[in-house]
Amino acid sequence: MKTIGITAHVDRPLTRETTERIVRWGSQNGLECRLSADLINLVGRRDLAIFDEASCKTCEAILTLGGDGSILASARAFGRYGVPIVGINLGKLGFLTEVSQDRIEDSLRELKDNRFIIEERMVLEAGLPGNRPPIASLNDIVIDHGQLIGLAKIDLFSDGEFVCPYDADGIIISTPTGSTAYSLSVGGPVIHPEMDAIEVSPISPHTLTLRTIMFPADSVLRIRSGSSARRLRVASDGQLVGEIEIGEEVIIKRADYKLKLIKFESSSFYEVLRTKLHWGARPLFNT
Repeated sequence: MKTIGITAHVDRPLTRETTERIVRWGSQNGLECRLSADLINLVGRRDLAIFDEASCKTCEAILTLGGDGSILASARAFGRYGVPIVGINLGKLGFLTEVSQDRIEDSLRELKDNRFIIEERMVLEAGLPGNRPPIASLNDIVIDHGQLIGLAKIDLFSDGEFVCPYDADGIIISTPTGSTAYSLSVGGPVIHPEMDAIEVSPISPHTLTLRTIMFPADSVLRIRSGSSARRLRVASDGQLVGEIEIGEEVIIKRADYKLKLIKFESSSFYEVLRTKLHWGARPLFNT
């Protein structure tokens, strides 16, 4: 590997220091670094090449500095171009971010020497009413009534067949990657990220029998608003992307590409569950 792009959550306290650290290592070890425009302004390095969505294919990998939100932003911007992404954690949990601060130089060396693996993650695509480009989501698409009091009325269809009505605060349509995010907090199952499936979970349903439903990855889901007194919000990976009126629909299906995430062999999905979610930890009792 000879060329990497760097993008970041520029408001993080360690962003400038970490960017300069990576650029310095790259200049000493023959790894060219190209920065996003906001990073060039932050570190004051006008001499470095700028990369953006239009030119990201000139990079062999994209380093994303920040937390999981930064990975999701990079996935939306660059995922469709097939350039693999690796996250450097400047946040707290960092479930998707692969590299901790104390492993930056080691990970750069492994990148340069091509000592890594690439995981491919399923991506969802949401079509909203009107002539708008599809919205890509690595984690989930959420349809809810916002902060208003009262139930949202939502009808779910799969491949043209009516599945069920939801009277709830909303629903979450999730990828396996997103199964450890919002979906997990409403009681959805953890799904191994190498699987291909679509998970639909209600948010505070009025009927206790409504539970998470798993659909085949090739399913085409239609979510129709039945709420006459309010618009329903549509969010993709935590970002508000639109609203729908009564009778309007959101069409959700698997995208025609997969996101490529760089992983190093020292980590595994189960290790991340154990260390970052304290998965299966036994309670400690004072004796």
